[in-house]
Amino acid sequence: MKRSMTVLLILGFILSSFLFTASCAKKQVREEAPPPSAIEREAEEKARAEAEEKARAEAEERARLEAAERERAEAEAKARAEAEAKAREMRNFESELICFDFDKSELKPSAQETLTKKASWLKANLDYSVRIAGHCDERGTNEYNLALGERRANSAAKYLIALGVGEDRISTVSYGEERPADPGHNEEAWAKNRRDEFSLMER
Repeated sequence: MKRSMTVLLILGFILSSFLFTASCAKKQVREEAPPPSAIEREAEEKARAEAEEKARAEAEERARLEAAERERAEAEAKARAEAEAKAREMRNFESELICFDFDKSELKPSAQETLTKKASWLKANLDYSVRIAGHCDERGTNEYNLALGERRANSAAKYLIALGVGEDRISTVSYGEERPADPGHNEEAWAKNRRDEFSLMER
């Protein structure tokens, strides 16, 4: 009986030792896993470098597209502002008339001042020509007023030419009394109707 117990104890001790040794071996195997090989490290570094390069390239492309969009928007805004400014200049040019005394075609000082400004604009904007339309009030015959309107238009044209505007950029027409600015039949209306009007045209 005593001998059987001894044998069992020895067997138990051997079994425990075996299990303990196996457990330690497994633990040691887990703890002492071999480090990545040089090839694996190189592959990881290459993949990381490629990812960083891709991210950098994408960021640069986004920045380039954003800069191009800003430049396009700025160019459009500038062109729009220039077009609006030119349109305002043209409206101002055409809205400023010159007027004449009764039965006269000579230019008054105020008319000469206005024509001087118009000449400067025309010389700075060579893509445009001007048509000058002479008008009269209702007094006088149609034939007389057509001739008077022509003289008034020609007076303005000659003044612009003397200031350096090319003759080929100026045309004239007379409407006589046919197109009154004011339909009234008094001196106030007649003073408005004795005028030259200016129309710009692209060449």
